[in-house]
Amino acid sequence: MRKGDSITGEYRERRDAQTGARIHQLTDHPSINHGLFFLNPSFRPRNSDHVAFVTHRAGHPQLCLFDFATQSARALTDRADVQAFSPGFDPAGAALYFTTRDGGMWRLDLETLEETLLARLEGAGIGECSASADGRHIVTAFKRAGRHGLFLVDVAARTGQVIHESATLKIIHPQFHPGNPELIEYAGDPAPRLWLIRRDGTQNQCLFESTPQEFFVHESFLGRSDDLIFAVWPYRLCRLNLREKRVQTIATINAWHMSSNRAGTRIVTDTNHPDRGLLLIDPATGAVQTLCHPGASSQGAQWKLDHPAGADVWRTIRGAEGQSLSWMEMQADGVYGPQWTHPHPAFDDSGARVIYTSDRSGHPQVYVVELPSG
Repeated sequence: MRKGDSITGEYRERRDAQTGARIHQLTDHPSINHGLFFLNPSFRPRNSDHVAFVTHRAGHPQLCLFDFATQSARALTDRADVQAFSPGFDPAGAALYFTTRDGGMWRLDLETLEETLLARLEGAGIGECSASADGRHIVTAFKRAGRHGLFLVDVAARTGQVIHESATLKIIHPQFHPGNPELIEYAGDPAPRLWLIRRDGTQNQCLFESTPQEFFVHESFLGRSDDLIFAVWPYRLCRLNLREKRVQTIATINAWHMSSNRAGTRIVTDTNHPDRGLLLIDPATGAVQTLCHPGASSQGAQWKLDHPAGADVWRTIRGAEGQSLSWMEMQADGVYGPQWTHPHPAFDDSGARVIYTSDRSGHPQVYVVELPSG
């Protein structure tokens, strides 16, 4: 598969057997195919008929863009070093950002398919991209020489700088506040989990002193508000305001990977142990509605437990020194993944459709489900 190639003949449409929801299957190939990480919705900003996904059909992960108008996809890359769960759109929808295994962060122009190196952190492993709302910066987590931190890239200047570093806390999943380009939330692994820092690296603060036995996980912002939503796995879906710093329960349910629509009026989440399907949750009332049943295998021994994996578990899968930044780079992680077996649902801009991944057919494929009207 080469850059620019078309992928045709894979689109399918069906109805969920239990809810009747209309489902679009975008890929149908005996290989690994998945959407972007749920913190970076796969729908192209300002054009939700374009859906980004990753395919491994050429032997290594490549970026593609599906077009509902033609019911076909276009290969966007043909390189061997893309971090499979790193891509994210720029807010204008003109480009995709992604990282590579040599510590590089790249911009991919969606019209010309030109790839531009924005910055490289030498000797580091770096994770997924999170773009600021104004489109000026991208933040990612890094690991280098046993230390973890945050790497900030100036898109226009094509420069990068380390804005925060820690020798004791594993740092993963940074995300810009969707309404404030000066604020970055990030996760400490395993605890305390919730942290906030300014874009210039100042005012680093812990938002809640969770303990190593409290399984805080999968935080994201509720719309453009100052509220974070997250799981206290597997017991409840919660929220925390950045100013009040108080954990409140939205629903007592095994919400797993959760994200909201842009208005912050609806949350979608997958579920596991037991699998109840994709759920729509009203953050104001906690009311729950089943959207569909992906049937994904949702692998990972860790999700049968109610506490994070300890250092002894991680040593068994990546060595005492920890050769990888996080689970994103671990091809055979049986503790938290593999990630392509997880649905990872996320809304489009209008809140009318949700993307998810499922391996129910034997190979992970990409699906889009329509929300019920009314």
